[in-house]
Amino acid sequence: MCNINQAEVAYRRKAMYFGLVLTIVLLVALVALGTNAFVRSAVLFVPLYIAVIGYLQMKNKFCVAYGAGGKQNATDGNDTAEAVADKKAVEADKKKARIMNLQALASTIAILVVLLLVPATL
Repeated sequence: MCNINQAEVAYRRKAMYFGLVLTIVLLVALVALGTNAFVRSAVLFVPLYIAVIGYLQMKNKFCVAYGAGGKQNATDGNDTAEAVADKKAVEADKKKARIMNLQALASTIAILVVLLLVPATL
């Protein structure tokens, strides 16, 4: 279920692009510096996770922080998150937030494993 409005979706899109660009810039710099693959993975984890979680939130129109906190901001034109009153909906949102966090973590790790294959020097 959607828990964010179009403005919130646009914000997640910006976060995704920020994380993606930062990941690419750091990857190029780290490869140029000849850092080993494990150091590259450690440095790239956070920006790559930001890109992946931003993508998932944008795609699902669902904020994991709002979902985990029992809030929503699905009304267009609204700037403030509101509490979700329905207890079953809150539990479903918390479950979805956990699943999306796990998906982002698994995807980030899978991408980092692939990036381990990039030679330390080109």
